[in-house]
Amino acid sequence: MKKSNKISNLEDIFEPRPEGFTEPISILKNGKKKEDKPEKPKRRKSIYPKMSKKDEIKKNKEIMDEKRLEKDAFIEEFNSEIIKCEGCFERFNLGEHKIVMSCSGCNGFFHCHIAGACVGPNCSVEFNGKKESLKYCMGCVNPYLKINIQDNGQCLCKGCEDMSDIPNYYKEV
Repeated sequence: MKKSNKISNLEDIFEPRPEGFTEPISILKNGKKKEDKPEKPKRRKSIYPKMSKKDEIKKNKEIMDEKRLEKDAFIEEFNSEIIKCEGCFERFNLGEHKIVMSCSGCNGFFHCHIAGACVGPNCSVEFNGKKESLKYCMGCVNPYLKINIQDNGQCLCKGCEDMSDIPNYYKEV
């Protein structure tokens, strides 16, 4: 048989306490009463803090807006760049879209005095099934060749002019 201790509550033994009397809080127990149950510590789901989907979407939208504004500012600054045409020495903003090409011979920018794209094999490349050629200004080609003075968008540069496999009708004077 099990013995049970007969313990009686001290409040029942002593005289009743006056109204409004509160039991002093012990400083040794961090201000907690005996009846208070200790809370279980909250377990973290991960090491990194987890954001709600709405907060994540809002943050991503803010980042995208910042990047778009930075990109727009860069494009605006880039388009305001002033470049001089080497043919007529007139100055243009890149945003005006008047500069047509960059010469492969002298590396100048042009909107006029354009000879065209070279028809020689050294200046041509096949790219995605399309033939792409280097472009030249009138100063970088032989002005006496018939192909260079025609306004057909084709020319023969000085480097390709000396090659032996160029057809003779390109070399007509």
